[in-house]
Parts: sequence; structure tokens; C-alpha cells
Amino acid sequence: MKPLLSIIIATKNRVPYCINTIETILSFSDNDFELIVQDNTDNLELCDFVNLNISDQRLIYNYTPPPFSSIDNFNAALELASGEYVCLIGDDDGICSTIFDVVKWAKANDVDSICPKVFVDYYWPGAFNPNSIGYLTIPFFSKNIYRKDPQKEIQHLIADGIINYMRFNLPKFYHGLVKKSCFEEIKAKNGFFIGGLSPDIYSAVSLSNIVKKHIILDFPITIAGACRVSTTVAGFTGGHSGKLKEAPHFRDRGNYVWDKQIPKYYSVTTIWAESALKAVHDNTILVDLDKLNLSRILAKSILDTPNNYKLFYAETSKITEKKLQFNLKLIYQIIRLFIHSYSGKVINKIKSKTFLKQSHFTDINNIGEATIKTNRILSHFNAKKILHDYDSEHLIL
Repeated sequence: MKPLLSIIIATKNRVPYCINTIETILSFSDNDFELIVQDNTDNLELCDFVNLNISDQRLIYNYTPPPFSSIDNFNAALELASGEYVCLIGDDDGICSTIFDVVKWAKANDVDSICPKVFVDYYWPGAFNPNSIGYLTIPFFSKNIYRKDPQKEIQHLIADGIINYMRFNLPKFYHGLVKKSCFEEIKAKNGFFIGGLSPDIYSAVSLSNIVKKHIILDFPITIAGACRVSTTVAGFTGGHSGKLKEAPHFRDRGNYVWDKQIPKYYSVTTIWAESALKAVHDNTILVDLDKLNLSRILAKSILDTPNNYKLFYAETSKITEKKLQFNLKLIYQIIRLFIHSYSGKVINKIKSKTFLKQSHFTDINNIGEATIKTNRILSHFNAKKILHDYDSEHLIL
């Protein structure tokens, strides 16, 4: 019998973290899920560990040797999934016990996708430097549940420069729940589940054109991990920036055609923006691309990695007109983003001192310990009852 949920991990060269994540997820007693691990590591270390140490039938493991692009790896992982719902996490991430109540509720109410507004954050030991300790942050969250039309969010995303898609109410395969049948619709049209260069933003935009019943949760169902070699940490430290040819996303992708509306430099914002536009074109989503906010894309890139501002500006100038007007917009966006970032840090600090005194935990050594600590706290949060109450009172909008 097919499982209700497929938890998906596409991994490469992060064996110690992935082993701990696999063991932690399989420690859950729920039997209505499968764990898909699609491995593209440069050696057989993870493959040998799985074959010698794990006999759990819930684990579906597949090894594909290089060369194999990261997007191909994600597509292969989705191909293996047989669950009615799918959830993508990283090989250094985890899940919360709430996910099982949520996915059962989703099936009972024929929900296409569920997007949590908050995550539990876990930083592995050594994430930022060899001496940094592991720490866990459980955010303040409410019991709010509401429904949104994701198609209306796409134009807002474009106008915002696609710099932070996570704050928009889009369907999210990454740390969210989506019906596998929605991905099958995308594949039937394009020949693949995921295109572009970034699987999370590509799928978020593509799914927005398909899902009908989209629910937002204001409580966590996953743990977002960050280890020393994760993309999250690289983004914080300026690792994801430079000349476009330096982007690892192109590895083994053949003759990838970069969208001409996006400046040709490598940053988190340009990779996201380019992948979003690929999803728009591949799935013939009706949006006004003339409203794409290039000045906001450039401003975010400069603030993230100021050392590369000359390269970023030069490449953006090649596809912009009315330089004086654009420069004024750029200065405005830099100031606006800087103020927003600073005020956000102040607000988070105030919240931390008032509401979240019990939510920060240090000396958490791995995702297994982070999961145990998280689920102890969430055991006081009755997700099943909250979902049931919403179902009986507010589902029809």
C-alpha cells in the first residue's frame, strides 16, 4: 500500500549529516510515511552505510554516481516518491512530530498544499566556525490557520524582485507539503518535475499555477538545519556570489540558457529570480514581467555581498535603460532594504527578550538531539485539535 507521506532528501557529499538525519527520521513510530534518499555523493560511503546498517522498509535509498546535476538529483528523488503528499528537506534538516497530524488532516480535507509560516532553526556545531556550538531556536508561533490563493501572490513576488519568496504565501515543496499529483501535472506539461537552477523557488512558482486549495499554518512542521557546508551558511558568509560561470548550479547541466531579463552575475537573488522566470515561462503563467524589480534584485545582492558591487552593477547596467532613473531607484531600494533589515533585527531582539526566553537551546550536538528537544516542546501544542477546530469552523472560505 502506498504511504500517505514521502519525505524527500536529495543529497551529495554531506554523509555524516545525512546519516544522522536518516536515523532521526526513521526513529519516528509512524508507519504511513516513506523516506526517500536520492544520493549523488562522489563516493559510496553513504551507500555502504545504508546497506550495512539500515533495514527499515520505510527507507527508499537510491545512488546515482556523478556526473549528475543537482536538478536531476531532485527530479530523480521525486520520481521515487509514491506518497500522496511530498515534503522536501535538506540532508541536514529534520521534521517535527506535528507533520504527521498535518498530513492526515490535509488528506481528510482534500488540501493540495500546506505552507508553514515558521520553522524551527538548528545550527550544527561548527556551522560558522570550528568552535561554534550547536544551537536550536524554536520561534514564537500562534495557532492561526488560513487559506490563500497562490496565483495572486506571483505578481507581488515579481514586483518585489523575487528576493525573498519565503515571505509570500506560495505552495512550498521545500519544508512544506504538496500533493504529488500536482507535480505530475507539471511533468505532464514539461517532461520534468523541476527545472531552472533552484528547486525550491522553481517548484513554488510552478505549483502556484496548479494548486487550488492552499493552506497557511502559523506553526512548524519541520526543522531547518544549517551545517558548515550548507547553502544557508554559504549565503550568510557571502559564499554564493561572483561571476555567473562560478555558480555550481550549472555543473552537469549542459547548455543551460540563462534568462535575458536577469543580469548575468552569481548571487542568491539572481539564481532565485532566474529560476522563478523559468517556471513562469515553462508553465505559461500569466504575469506582467515588465514589473520585475531589477533595482531591488541588485540592491539585495549588493547588501549581501558588497565586495562584488562593481560586477553586479556592471552586469545589471547591460540590461537597463534610463541610467539616472535606475540609479535613483537603486539608492532607494538599498536604503529601504537596509532599514528593513536593521528594524527586523531590533524587533527579533525585543521578541527574544520578551516572548522567547525558553526557545533558545545551546549545546545541541546533532539533528537527533534537536528533534527530541523540539518535540518535547511541541508536545504541549495540540496540533490535531487546532486542525480539527479549523476544519469544523473555517475551512470553507
